[in-house]
Amino acid sequence: MKKGIIIVLATTLLIACGETDTRKEINRRKAALKEKQETELKKAQDELLRTDSLLQIANLELDSLQQKVEKDKKTLKATPEELTLLTRTRIKRDSIRTQAETLGMKIRYIHKKQKEE
Repeated sequence: MKKGIIIVLATTLLIACGETDTRKEINRRKAALKEKQETELKKAQDELLRTDSLLQIANLELDSLQQKVEKDKKTLKATPEELTLLTRTRIKRDSIRTQAETLGMKIRYIHKKQKEE
């Protein structure tokens, strides 16, 4: 019984004296996770800037095309090609908007995880 207690005390003393390999590995992984979060955050922010620029351009294209189609509809000169182009432009704009929203959510999630640590 005394041998068991001595072994437990000796083991506890050795563990308390310094960092174990397991603790070092945990700390390395935490540092790697932090670095990965920073890298992903930077990439997402850069991509969001590009996506936002594309979204602004797509909105301008859609607005001008929509004005033209509305004008042609009033004069009964709207062609099926124009209407198809308008629909495709709207789909393109919606796709870019969805991508921007997804990147925004990713950025918010990374910020939330960073605050938890």
